[in-house]
Amino acid sequence: MVEKIRNVTLVGHGGSGKTTLCEAIFYKTGITNRMGSIDQGNTLMDYDEEEIKRKFSIRLAVGYVEYNGYLINLIDTPGYLDFAGEVAAGIRVADNAVVVIDATSGVEVGTEKYFEMAKAKGIPIFLFINKMTGQEINLEGLWEELKSIFGHHVTPFQIPLGKGTSFSGVFDLVAGDVNSLPSDVREYAIKERERFRENIIETSEDLLEKYMAGEEITDAELMPVLKKSILNQEIIPVFYGDAKEAIGIIELLNGITSFAASPLDAKPEVGKLSGNDVEIKADPDGKAVAFVFKTFQEAHLGEVSIIKVISGKIESGKEYLNSRTQRMEKVNQMYMIRGADRKEVPSLTAGMIGALVKLKDTKTNDTLSDKDYPVEVEKIVLPEPLVSIAIIPESREDQDKVSEGLNRLKNEDPTIDFKYDPELKQTLLWGLGEIHLDVVISRLREKYGVNVRTEKPKIPYRESIRKTAEGFGKYVKQTGGHGQYGICNIRIEPLPRGGGYEFVNQIFGGAIPSNFIPAVETGVKKAMEAGVLAGAKVVDVRVILYDGKYHPVDSSNLAFEIAGSLAFKDAQAKADPYLLEPIYELEVTVPEEFMGDVIGDINARRGKILGMDSQGRYQVIRAHVPLAELYKYSSTLRSITKGRGTYTMKFSHYDEVPAEIAKKIIEEAKKEKKEE
Repeated sequence: MVEKIRNVTLVGHGGSGKTTLCEAIFYKTGITNRMGSIDQGNTLMDYDEEEIKRKFSIRLAVGYVEYNGYLINLIDTPGYLDFAGEVAAGIRVADNAVVVIDATSGVEVGTEKYFEMAKAKGIPIFLFINKMTGQEINLEGLWEELKSIFGHHVTPFQIPLGKGTSFSGVFDLVAGDVNSLPSDVREYAIKERERFRENIIETSEDLLEKYMAGEEITDAELMPVLKKSILNQEIIPVFYGDAKEAIGIIELLNGITSFAASPLDAKPEVGKLSGNDVEIKADPDGKAVAFVFKTFQEAHLGEVSIIKVISGKIESGKEYLNSRTQRMEKVNQMYMIRGADRKEVPSLTAGMIGALVKLKDTKTNDTLSDKDYPVEVEKIVLPEPLVSIAIIPESREDQDKVSEGLNRLKNEDPTIDFKYDPELKQTLLWGLGEIHLDVVISRLREKYGVNVRTEKPKIPYRESIRKTAEGFGKYVKQTGGHGQYGICNIRIEPLPRGGGYEFVNQIFGGAIPSNFIPAVETGVKKAMEAGVLAGAKVVDVRVILYDGKYHPVDSSNLAFEIAGSLAFKDAQAKADPYLLEPIYELEVTVPEEFMGDVIGDINARRGKILGMDSQGRYQVIRAHVPLAELYKYSSTLRSITKGRGTYTMKFSHYDEVPAEIAKKIIEEAKKEKKEE
């Protein structure tokens, strides 16, 4: 049975037609009697309310097909880079990838990115050129583009018969009868078949020797070499079709059943067992091991965990160990799934994909196994969230529910994060892009009844000083009885950028008893939490305590703490203070034709270009840009590059804010303080 399983993830740029391809496969294999439509919101795979509303995929969906004795699990993934975490999960468990390419648009940034992810995983890759009935298709140009981007391994398995409105189907170069073709196509097909055979021969030294010696090579010799070459990514098959018109679908399925990897063909999983690496093969009689690659909440079902069984068998009614929690999980109901449709099954065996429901504490990236085999398999490598927005609950009731709702959404989508930032006094929500964050906020409202409004995240500015200055702090209250008395003199000096903070005690002769010195430092540190300019943290300062006075009865820790705080504020105001802002290192990857516009935009954001490198057809621009200028950058980049640009960013350092901008920031901070 395992050798008859094909686990295939469909990847590609947004709008290339992956979900429609699934619909066409379901239709052509008799699962549905008519194809669903994304516009009408009735596809099997895009069944989530947000997907129906927005008309594009947001999360991965699994759908099984039984075809010619094979079980094919299709994993449909979103195309937008905002949901790249879903693609990473799909590729992690797939044994094969079908990269869907829009024939009218060619290779787009998502196509290339996801192809590289599949290539890095080492799984067989198939290209499906979709939308062949579209207008203005340049097949020769597309073919050159495929070869230049994906390399010489790209090999056509078919000849498209026509294009645009005249596209009627495909001719199979593997086993098609050239005599069935019209004479004007027949000669071309014979040449292409010969070229196809030569591509296969080049991957085998034995066949190449025979070919060079002029010996005949039979199909029986070619086919095993072809399959092996596909498994090793030495040949990347190219298929043509039109999902919306359901053309070329059966031919693609035949290609998948004939040449795609079964779980037995795939490289064995590597897991950790008692700290050691172990290989786990797709053996139905082996120890039970399953990997959870997606969890989500489903109405009437509760939490659903989608698993791939790596080894052995997962059976209903049995308990399995969760390697993360070290607790047993009882499996009750389990299903084979097709979008929202489910078929209950008593067990799932090695290589199969299915869903478990109502597990107590199992999440995405968890491993379930037999109790006596506590192995943990490799996790999904998820992209780090880049973009943040501040969220404010609309009411007290919303405030009570916001953390619970976000925690549940984070269980479904680990690429989101949220935290309350005490410095900024904001709850920040992080995601992979603005569309991603918009979806999260919408789901928070629709699924959990939590209403939030959003605002721009504040910037964690810092303050520092240019010169040495002295400060005096006095806190004296003597009105009869036990009073308060603390006086201190400090000197502050600038440290180099990144120098942090130093406290030096130069008290001699007992001007301040040693037991009160820590209180002075506590007061200084508290004052440094909110500088005199904009209430930002003060950094890169040396504080020297050199004199003071005390009272044998009235002095206390509190008095010296307050005196220390007052002394620092006094000194900072005299030390030519200035404002610092966080600078991020931005790395933008764009097609060459957009480079000028992107650089112009970075310059307009007060950015400094550090350098540029070529990466195939793309240019990588590295720059330092103030964080304050990067708000909603992903939307701007998408607009400038027509969705073909991507970027990453990470904190680099703090740098001085230009005087005019600093003035505005300080005024705004003072205004906010008054309003408080």
